[in-house]
Amino acid sequence: MSISTGFPLEARAELCDVGFSPLRAVMLQQARAHELAILEDSDSAISIEVTAFGQYRFEACGNGTVVTITATLPDRLFMLQDGFCDTLAQLLPEAAESLRWTQSASPSQTEVGAPLRTGEPPQAQLPPNLHFTTVQSITPIGTSFLRVQVKADDLSSFQDDAIHFRLVLPPEGCSTPEWPSVSASGATLWPKGDKALHRPVYTTRWINRAAGLMAFDIFLHAGGRATNWVCGATVGDQLAIAGPGGGGLVQSNKIVLFADETAFPAAARILENLSADSQGQVTLVADQGAACGYPVAPPKGVEVTWLTRSEAGDLAKRALTARAALPDHFFWFAGEKSAVTPVRAAIKAGDPAPGTTYIAAYWSQQ
Repeated sequence: MSISTGFPLEARAELCDVGFSPLRAVMLQQARAHELAILEDSDSAISIEVTAFGQYRFEACGNGTVVTITATLPDRLFMLQDGFCDTLAQLLPEAAESLRWTQSASPSQTEVGAPLRTGEPPQAQLPPNLHFTTVQSITPIGTSFLRVQVKADDLSSFQDDAIHFRLVLPPEGCSTPEWPSVSASGATLWPKGDKALHRPVYTTRWINRAAGLMAFDIFLHAGGRATNWVCGATVGDQLAIAGPGGGGLVQSNKIVLFADETAFPAAARILENLSADSQGQVTLVADQGAACGYPVAPPKGVEVTWLTRSEAGDLAKRALTARAALPDHFFWFAGEKSAVTPVRAAIKAGDPAPGTTYIAAYWSQQ
C-alpha cells in the first residue's frame, strides 16, 4: 500500500461489507465537488488529498474496502476520520455504526507491518479539535464589528493553511452546557434538542501561537446568535471553539476576490499576507460601503473597490465577469448563499484545477 510519507499519523479501518466500487464513486464525487486533488484512481484503489490536512486512501479488499487516513496532526487526523464517518453514515448508516479504527505512526516513522493500536475512544471523551478559551478583550472595529481576543492552552494546530474555525455557543441562558463527545466509530456526537450548540464559522484574524492568543472579528447584525453572545460577553468569560478547518491563505500572487461583511475578516487576512509583488482586483460590499471602516491592507498592486449593496447590484454577475477577464488569477468569492450558488455552478462547470478557487456561502437570507 502506498501512503504519503509527508503525513506522519495514520488511522486504518476495514469495511468488510462495503464494496469498493460504490464507495469509490461517492468519494470521487465529493473530491470533485470540493476541488480536492485525486492522486490515484484505479479499479482497485483511489487516493485523495485534503489540502494541508492529509490524505484518504481506499483500497479494494475482497468484497470490502480498506480505508487509510494519514494526517499531519492528531486533531486533523480526527477531523478526517470524523468527516468520513459522516459521509459513510449518509451512505450506509449500519456500516458507519460498526466502523472501528486502528492508529499508528505511518511507515515513515515505524517499520512497515508494525502493530497498530486499536482506537476505541470512550463515550465521554471530548473531540481533540474542541478548545476552551478565555476572553481577553473585546474591541470595536469600524462601525459594525467587534474584535474578540481569546487565550487558550494550545493553538499549535491553527496554522495558515486552515484559518477558519467554529464558535461553539450553548443555548442562550444555559449555564450547564452539554459538550460533544466521540463515539466508538470516531464520529463527533453533538448534543441535540434543547441542548444543541450553535456552531457558526469564523476566521482567525490574528494569532500568536507561542502566547496562545488569537483574535477574530464578529460582524454585528440584529438577532444573530453570535452577535447576542459577543454583546453580552465580558473579559474572563469562557468560550469553546472547534477547529481549525476550512481554507487557508492564498498562495498565488494573482487574485480576484469578492466579499461582503461576513467575509471581510477572511479577505483582510488573505490580503495582508499576499506577497508584495501581488496583483489583482478586490471588491468589498457593505451596507455603508467604505464608510463601514473595516481595515484592509492589500499589496500596492491589488486594487480595492468598495461598494454599497445597491451599487453592487448582481454581485454574482460582477464576479463572473471579473473571473472571465482574469482567468489566470486565483478566484476567491464568499458571502450570501443566493449570490454564491450561481458563482459556484458557473465555476464548477469550467472544471477549475484544484487549488485555484475558493467559493463559500458564509450566510443565508433564508
